[in-house]
Parts: sequence; C-alpha cells; structure tokens
Amino acid sequence: MKNIILFSFVCLFSVSVFTYAGEPDSVTGVKKESPVFQLSQNDLKISFGGRIQIDGALFHGADYQPIANGVGFRRVRFSANASFGQYLSGKIESDFAGGVYTLKDCYIKYDMLNGFVFRLGNFQEGFSMETMTASGDFLFLEVPNVVSALSPEYHLGFQTAYQKNNFLWMGGVHFQKISGSKEKDNTDASNVNGQNEGISYTARAVWMPRSEDNSKGFHLGLAASYRTPKTDMGATLPNAVRYNTTSLSGINKIKFLDTGSILSVNHDWLFGAELAGYNHGFRFQSEYIIDQTHRMGDLPTEKFNGCYAEAACLLFGGQQKYVTGKGAFTQPSLGKEWGDIELAARVDRLDLNGTSVKGGQANGYTMGVNYYMNKYLKLQLNYSYIDQDKYANAAGSANVGYTSAGVLTKVPASVDESRGKGGNDYGIISIRAQLNF
Repeated sequence: MKNIILFSFVCLFSVSVFTYAGEPDSVTGVKKESPVFQLSQNDLKISFGGRIQIDGALFHGADYQPIANGVGFRRVRFSANASFGQYLSGKIESDFAGGVYTLKDCYIKYDMLNGFVFRLGNFQEGFSMETMTASGDFLFLEVPNVVSALSPEYHLGFQTAYQKNNFLWMGGVHFQKISGSKEKDNTDASNVNGQNEGISYTARAVWMPRSEDNSKGFHLGLAASYRTPKTDMGATLPNAVRYNTTSLSGINKIKFLDTGSILSVNHDWLFGAELAGYNHGFRFQSEYIIDQTHRMGDLPTEKFNGCYAEAACLLFGGQQKYVTGKGAFTQPSLGKEWGDIELAARVDRLDLNGTSVKGGQANGYTMGVNYYMNKYLKLQLNYSYIDQDKYANAAGSANVGYTSAGVLTKVPASVDESRGKGGNDYGIISIRAQLNF
C-alpha cells in the first residue's frame, strides 16, 4: 500500500514539471503529445497517461428477466511509458474500474526503426481490427458482441510486427491471460495440479492502400489463431473454454449469450476477415469471425460465428484518422474550434449455438452520437436494441420464456412460444463521458 501511495505522489508531483514533447511512434504511425518527465540527462524518458470513462445505462423491454439500470466507471486507466533511446521502450497500463485492479499492457518493446517491432510481455493479441482499436477511440460505447465473445485480448506472449508502406503483418506466440487476481489464482492452482499452460499462435495481415495526403484509404485484413485451452478458468476445469458477452453494455452484468464451460477441448481455430475504408469525414468498418472448437474423442466440433458492419460521419469538417501500425482507426481530427459531432450506426450478429452447445444467438442494432469537445474530452450517446433467441439464457441462469402452464422458465426446451417468443429482447439507452490525458 505504501508503494502505491508513493507512486501516486510521484505521478502527481511530476505534473508540475512536465514538458510536452511530440514524439513519433513508429508502432502506431502517428504523432502523440505526451507529458514527458526527464529523469536524467541520459536517454531515459518517462511519460504518464490515463483514461476515465463514466457510463450510465437505462434498459427497457426485457421480456422475462429484469435488467437493472445503473451508472459506473467503465474504465479507470493509468499508464506509464518509458523509453531508453531510440530502440528500447516499455509500457505498463492498469485498470481500477469498480475498485478492482486489472493488469492490461505490461511489455518490453524493441523497435528496429526499419519497420520491425518486437514485444515481450502482456498485451493484446494481433486479432481483429476492433480489438486493436484503443478503448478510448471506440466508435460506440461497447464493441460488437462477436468481438467481445470470440476475439482474444490481453495475454502473455511474444510478438513480431512489420509495417511498411501499405502492408502490416503481426504474428505472435501467446500463453496465459494474466489480468486480475482470479485468473492468477486459477492459473497457479492448475500449475500445482500439473496442468500445462495453454498456448496460442496468432497472426494477422493487413493491406491498406491510402491517398498521398492520407485523407482516404482502404483496409483489407485476414487473421487466424490456433489455440489450446488456457488454465486461467481453474484447476477443476482442465481443457475447457468458455465464450460469453454482456451484450453491448458494461452496466448489464447478465451475460445472456454464454456457452458455459465447454469441456474436453483439444484446440480451437479462430479465423477473421476485415473490410474497412475512409474518405475525409466518413468511415466504415466490418468483420466476420468464426470459431471452431475441436473436442476430444468422438465429441462433435462446435462452431460459433458472428459479424458486424458499422459506419460513421463527422458533420463539421473533421477528418477520420487511421493508424497504420495497428491497422485500426483512432480518434479523428476535429473540424471546428469547439470540436465536432459524429453520427454512427452499427448492425451486429453473434451465434453461439453449436452442435451440442447452445449459448444463444442475438442480433444487435445501435445508433450513436459522439461529441468531441477537444482531443481530451468526448461525450457519447448510444441507443441499442438486442434481439435474442431462447437459448440466450445466461448458461441456465436467466428466464427466457413461459412454459405451457404459464410459468417462467430458464430451460429453452420448456418454452412454449405460443405464449410469446422465447428470449429477452430489450433496448438500451447509454451515455458516456470520457477524459483522456
């Protein structure tokens, strides 16, 4: 605790002696202004940053399972970046939302300055355009259901990336998910029981031709990942995987779309395809992701999939921005002194109903308005409508319809649809205030 207090004091003290330095980031391909605290006369530089996201959500229309309205911190991030000359650097980023500590980025990076970059530590795997988008640059409050449920995120590992001209490639070997105390305890317990950690091989390639002034461009990407089950689910669940999502809201804690624990898994294959483009203030983005969960013995292979398509337009002369080193969009430039307003729309679909595993299927429709007051402050308003089938029962814990006797049931096979469509369909009005610093 003393170390945390001391570290916080140093960070606050540093604000008074920060000098702003615009340094090119060869990984992202854009210039960022960061407060840099010069610790000495050598090449060591340290900068601090963070993100605060405060959300509120109002739900209406859930047919069988009430959903509570609420407000809360979606993300409370603090990060520290250190560079040691031109080639070597590192980053630590943690999240404190909900009063729970979660480790995000924690890696060592070596940049050869010729297009090749190497990372070692905990970071996001190179899979999915939406996953590679920073949470502060999200077009909507939440990512599409298919990305939330199927795309891998932060894992320990080693990654090589190469970006030059119109081409980006990244490939890595990844291990455990180390984000919080629960995952660590599960991994440690599995280790004591002699269970080997899972491993993943993930690769992504992107072709991204752009105009000379970067005001317009095109994006075509493909990704694949071979994955063996990780041990962060617990020592009592070896060779198990699970896919779920809270359905377009961080306030809702009911994961209607949930496969539950899928046991006796040998390996998974993930495949993704990405298509996007931008022209001045307009942008579009779409992805399709499919998962094949191969199980042991004579158990059937489970197949899950989903997709989304979204588009947005800045109304007052702003320019959409694309990060070549990530193959993803970032916060746009603004058209007016007072900022800019962006209108956005998205359709997404997720199907977690496999051969024997029934995790539910849903279609989502979202409209959004984003107000960029400046490069630090953003306000967002979203309206989403979720259409779910009767198998979206939160792994057996949520009501999804009435029986023939008129009694609420959590069992999809018991739903009598003459008394009403099975599954909870509902709308969400959600808002967010975000501060980047």
